[in-house]
Amino acid sequence: MQRLEHIQRFEQAFRSTNPAADLYRLAVSLRDEGVTQIDVYRLFKHFQIATSGANPKYDAIVDTMDLIAGGPWAKGADLFSRPLTNEEIDESRKA
Repeated sequence: MQRLEHIQRFEQAFRSTNPAADLYRLAVSLRDEGVTQIDVYRLFKHFQIATSGANPKYDAIVDTMDLIAGGPWAKGADLFSRPLTNEEIDESRKA
């Protein structure tokens, strides 16, 4: 379950005139505040599912998710020290 504060912060960043930059800053801030990688990923995943791919701001979500997840998708700009595994992502869905 996502914390209400994190949801509100995401919504504020998403509504901004530069959601790509603001969502990136949010992800960095959450990381720096000690929120786990999987919890940051799940927050963004929640909004990715709720947002139409036709929405011009959709890419801001999924591009930041790539940096949160890490690995080859992040192209060296990983926000966390190691990439999430598919197993971790699948396991988090069960929680």
